[in-house]
Amino acid sequence: MRNREITKTALFIFGILLFRFAAPVSAQEISLSGGVDKTDIAFEDSLTLAVEIKWIGDITSYSFGLLPLPETENLQVVGTSSAISSSTEQDQDITTRTFKYTLRPTGSGVGVIEPIVLNYVAWPDSIPGELMTQQFKILIAAPVPSEGEGGLSLIVRMILAAFIVLAAAVGLVLWKRRAPKAEPARTAGEKFLEAFEAVKSEAQSDRKLFFTKLYKLLTSYLSEEYKLDVTGKTAKLILEGLNELDIPMERKEKIAAWLENAEREKFAPGGGSPGDVLRLVTEIESFFEK
Repeated sequence: MRNREITKTALFIFGILLFRFAAPVSAQEISLSGGVDKTDIAFEDSLTLAVEIKWIGDITSYSFGLLPLPETENLQVVGTSSAISSSTEQDQDITTRTFKYTLRPTGSGVGVIEPIVLNYVAWPDSIPGELMTQQFKILIAAPVPSEGEGGLSLIVRMILAAFIVLAAAVGLVLWKRRAPKAEPARTAGEKFLEAFEAVKSEAQSDRKLFFTKLYKLLTSYLSEEYKLDVTGKTAKLILEGLNELDIPMERKEKIAAWLENAEREKFAPGGGSPGDVLRLVTEIESFFEK
């Protein structure tokens, strides 16, 4: 008899312990609350729904995902945010997680925000639980008419918009007419001819100066037109690079002859006649003008 009583007592204690460790987390350990900042709004206004989850322990004490967007009537969610914080109350660690939803009306009358359900798991025992907020009802005023008195403001806005568009178009046309036109980029040949014209007027009477300037113009033209490296090179080395280019042979031969002649004359001008220079000038101009 005594053994039977001992057995009953042991089973009773075991049952109490089993219930203690397997029971869901109490409402004092984790809570869910919600609130709105307005219950009466204009159609053009918005309101904020704040949902707070608060529990005893740190962030690892419970596991749950983001709260679902609330189901609504005559309202829609246009923005969300969340935050988490921790504090100490009565020597206990408290963790608070807050979700905020911004809602705007989609219709007038009564707006409804249905309860939000939180499904969670308590660690380390993997005990599931569920909490739910309350339902909220919001009184939404009728939208303000878009037109002003007698419907004149809409007409005025349309006229103003048309006037602004017309003024902008006229301004653009006037600006384009007054804006300086960009000059087209000049070719290397055009630059050569322009500089050569100055050389003729400045140095045609001085044979050595004429060929010195002509040599410089020709090397500058080859550098810009064909990307040849002419820095510090003799005519012979420059022409070796010119021969490797895929350009007509007649062009190569003319430029080579002018360059060699200019190099020779600028260092040791011969006793040629002015007619030689004139013929060379005509030949060069004819070549580059083509």
